Amino acid sequence: MEEAKRAKKLMLLFFHSRQCSGCQATIAKTLPDPNVSKLIDKEFVPAMLETSEDASQELMKKYGVEWTPTFVVADDSGNEIYKWVGYLPQPDFCAQLLFAEGRAAFKSKDWDRADRCFNAVADRFPDSDVAPEALYYSGVARYEKTNDASNLAETNRRLQARYPDSSWAKRSSVWGK
Repeated sequence: MEEAKRAKKLMLLFFHSRQCSGCQATIAKTLPDPNVSKLIDKEFVPAMLETSEDASQELMKKYGVEWTPTFVVADDSGNEIYKWVGYLPQPDFCAQLLFAEGRAAFKSKDWDRADRCFNAVADRFPDSDVAPEALYYSGVARYEKTNDASNLAETNRRLQARYPDSSWAKRSSVWGK
């Protein structure tokens, strides 16, 4: 946490197991990718935690780690911002990192930065599972900044056009009325 405080970055905790095929694929394929390492270096202080080691047990309990790989993004005080479980290839992993950055900005009420991060997910990684949720929160961030409900209606239109079958399009459907 001290390094995250000094660097003014988020923490990226990677809980892994030696027997976990998803963990091994993350280590061998995803993390070495230049796009992934660039994003991590820019915004995060990473830490790898082997789940069989005693030193990891307290953090596993704190963050509710039940399976590997688990990735926890936390602020510099150790408060969880976002978590995902399971192996992801490079594009989806990058989308998760950007989404986590957006969630951190959202929690600190930095609406412009949150909107930029969420839009970056939807624009750069439109096929990722987190893209519809990012689009949803982009609209919420714009609404929070302006208190203008037309931002919510526009978000609903975008979700209906790009991700009509997503749960996020359903959740935003009341905004389109």
